Amino acid sequence: MADDSLIETTSPQSKRVSRAQGVYGSACQHQLAIIMLYGSACQHQLAIIVSMNFVFVDSPNNGSCISLFGNNWSIVHVCKMPFVGATCVFLLTGGYAIAQTHRADFKSGDAIVGWNVIVVN
Repeated sequence: MADDSLIETTSPQSKRVSRAQGVYGSACQHQLAIIMLYGSACQHQLAIIVSMNFVFVDSPNNGSCISLFGNNWSIVHVCKMPFVGATCVFLLTGGYAIAQTHRADFKSGDAIVGWNVIVVN
């Protein structure tokens, strides 16, 4: 399970604006895969299937949520994932998120991923 802070920049001292909440595990026949329901089935590369909520904790979006689902392949530097649901101020909106991996340490499980979220109202 994951309950990670989402901050404005890649600096750990940056302002927290949201939380990424999800579940992850791994399954792969050929090599390590991380499942992020936050789930994955892979064949020859690290694959992350992301099912995650961004829960906003800062005004004016406090309490609002965006739900994402999609693939995040380790060899692809930038991945796009669609919204599959939203609440509060984001209700009845559409959009997608672009995930860009800045740093990943597979030994410790730590990563810094930049998320650019596009909301269409």
